[in-house]
Amino acid sequence: MRYSQMRERLRCLSYLAGILFFASGCIPLIIGGGVLGGYMISNDSASGNVTSEYRALWDLCLEELKDMEAQIVEINESKGFIKTHISESELVVKINTVSPDTQWLKVSARKHLLPNPRLAQKIFFRIIEELE
Repeated sequence: MRYSQMRERLRCLSYLAGILFFASGCIPLIIGGGVLGGYMISNDSASGNVTSEYRALWDLCLEELKDMEAQIVEINESKGFIKTHISESELVVKINTVSPDTQWLKVSARKHLLPNPRLAQKIFFRIIEELE
């Protein structure tokens, strides 16, 4: 193997090592799906574009939270904000309008100030499944 080829491979491996090093933290994971135009998972939330009218998504979010026996702490429909408590976790649902038929839905959860991504994802996907 020639020196220039080895140097090129070493440079590629260095780039790959750097990318892996910087990507090993709390970088969001982006995945696509049906009604969902792609979603992101962070350390305490799940979010994504949802194909739905605002009112239908709002009503569905409230219905799902009530089905899970969530204690509603704060609610503001005009801002698309719902704050609840579910099984010792604080859950926040935010809806932002992207277009009349597309909404940005974000569900975040924390338990004792620590991220609770499983609960956020569980509720996010329950809402998405009901929309389909």
